[in-house]
Amino acid sequence: MRSLVLFLTSVVSFSATAHTPYLKPFSFEPIAGDRVTLDASFAEKFFVPEAAFNSDSFVVITPSGESVAPESKVDLKTRTVLEHALPEEGTYRFSTGSRFGAVFRTYELDGEQRSVRGDEEPIPEGAQVVAHFQSVTKAEAYVSKGAPSNSVLAAQNSGLEVVPVSHPNSLFAGDAFEFQVLFNGEPMANFELNAHHGRDQFSEDKGITLSTDAQGKAVLTAENQGVYLIFARHRAPAPSDAAAPTYSHTTTLTVEVF
Repeated sequence: MRSLVLFLTSVVSFSATAHTPYLKPFSFEPIAGDRVTLDASFAEKFFVPEAAFNSDSFVVITPSGESVAPESKVDLKTRTVLEHALPEEGTYRFSTGSRFGAVFRTYELDGEQRSVRGDEEPIPEGAQVVAHFQSVTKAEAYVSKGAPSNSVLAAQNSGLEVVPVSHPNSLFAGDAFEFQVLFNGEPMANFELNAHHGRDQFSEDKGITLSTDAQGKAVLTAENQGVYLIFARHRAPAPSDAAAPTYSHTTTLTVEVF
């Protein structure tokens, strides 16, 4: 494949859209080894929680392939906190599952675009609706107990996915992290997505733009240690019985670079 290697020290003019979801383990390879705690939230800066990811769709896929609910989940105001035991050796996949959120309408009037939430507020007379969509958000992360394993890395072929090709728990500064972007199992060729180096609320990090190749694959090379968020957005037609004619998919993957 034609690998596109982009360095996180590059400067580009991209800033995250408000309320991007993330799922962040306190440790991606827990030292104690038997339990992990994770934060799930929406944020503008990473990883500074602003609104809890309140959902009943959280799922853990174990190294043996079993899908289970997290053992503990507490919804706070700014974040949801998960805790889960790790009885098996290998890699676990943690996912928020797909969260179907608010409906938005964007309209244009007198050369300006505005957005309204929900379907109750009337659109001004003479305005043209240019977008009508429901948000569908999902955030994922991988945690390994002992040696990393690969069984949970497989694509689920549903919705918008960021699928690791390289193992996400074996990354060191300067390594190339290869991944593939899929939508309903099909590669998203020549697709733009973004990555951020998580710091704190004072960070001026603007993130970078990545592009996939013809197979939907891209390579992220992080020059610095830390936790990174890769996120993709894609709009597609929604089913006929959906709350809006279009789904706006946002999917993120959190990885740690040693």
